[in-house]
Amino acid sequence: MLKKLAVGAVALVVISGSEAFASCGCNNSLNVCNAMQQTRGSYHQNRLVDDVVKAVSQVGLSARQTKRIADGVSEYKRTMKKINAMKIFPIDSFMDDAFNEQKFISELSEKNTARMAAKAALFKYVFSVLTKEQRKAFKNAYAAPLIEKMIKLNY
Repeated sequence: MLKKLAVGAVALVVISGSEAFASCGCNNSLNVCNAMQQTRGSYHQNRLVDDVVKAVSQVGLSARQTKRIADGVSEYKRTMKKINAMKIFPIDSFMDDAFNEQKFISELSEKNTARMAAKAALFKYVFSVLTKEQRKAFKNAYAAPLIEKMIKLNY
């Protein structure tokens, strides 16, 4: 039983590793592929940070608020780095001759949920630093490019 589980785990790791390697289009090495995937993830992380910073810069921050926002963004980046380093192996979903679909989904969605929570925490922190008038200006400045993209996609 234990031997079957170990063989199954190794097979799963090999299959998922080769699938990830093939999906990113790398021919050199697994390290290059991992670097590309991390860059891709950090691109989206940095894009959110850039959008938030751009919107916040339009609301007229004081020096103290600027420092606090910078601290919040740094904390968000540290959190995202930890989340991106999370390794999730839903091997517990495969028991004997059964498959636990709910456990498999919950384990795989754990990382995505952590990302969403980190983004929400960043916005909550930004809003806690801003005044009521600045919050309205931030909302308008942050939403304007998103609305523009939605209009372009629909026409």
